[in-house]
Amino acid sequence: MTYQFIAGKPVTTTNFKSVQPLGVGGQLVLEQWEALYQILKYEISPQCAGLLLEPVIDRQRGEVDWYIPSDLQSAKTSPVSRQDLLQKADRFIAQARQLAKKMANSSDMVQRQKGALLEQALSYPSKDYIIETPYGPALIAWGHQSSESDVQHVAVVAAKGDQQGIKSTLILPPPILLIKQQGLLSYWPWLMGLLLLILMIILPWWEGIIPVQYCRYYWLAPLILLLILLPLIGLFVRNYFLSAKRK
Repeated sequence: MTYQFIAGKPVTTTNFKSVQPLGVGGQLVLEQWEALYQILKYEISPQCAGLLLEPVIDRQRGEVDWYIPSDLQSAKTSPVSRQDLLQKADRFIAQARQLAKKMANSSDMVQRQKGALLEQALSYPSKDYIIETPYGPALIAWGHQSSESDVQHVAVVAAKGDQQGIKSTLILPPPILLIKQQGLLSYWPWLMGLLLLILMIILPWWEGIIPVQYCRYYWLAPLILLLILLPLIGLFVRNYFLSAKRK
């Protein structure tokens, strides 16, 4: 790989033939760059956050362009040897992994999710992907693994998997989230039907609402509506008890 450190231009470009982006809990790690960058910046240091180059994903080409974060471009560092660079990068990575472990053990669910994302973000194919920038060490293809690796415990998303012979896996959020979002909205037709039934039963008792000659036949309408609603009410009760049992 060749590198360039020019403002507004990518440092380098990787593709999904050589490395594969990782996903956790229904999220692509790369797409959470801003949140992960801010976590490392404020919890550890801006230099540690500088490990994560800013990714720009092009799914049509199956490539990722990597950029120097804009807020790092005012803090240049002196060049060091390759060994010193790797030691510095390893120190930052160790600090970040310790933070990820702490977040993963949090009692807060959101913090645990962020910890899992950060842990996967610190995955990279090999030491060859640790580079020296004018602002310190950085990771090319962070949140990736080598295409040759055997993937068993993490979800892999390949943007152009079908074209490249890579099996793509679609990461979906837990189904329970969809159930929680529905709430009473999914039952509003039944509730409206019950309200209409109650209204039709009460109307004959309001003097002057319905002419006397029609009152003898009026009871048929609520009865028909009740017969229509009975199966729906039964289904509602069944679903309610099933959902309560799952909880």
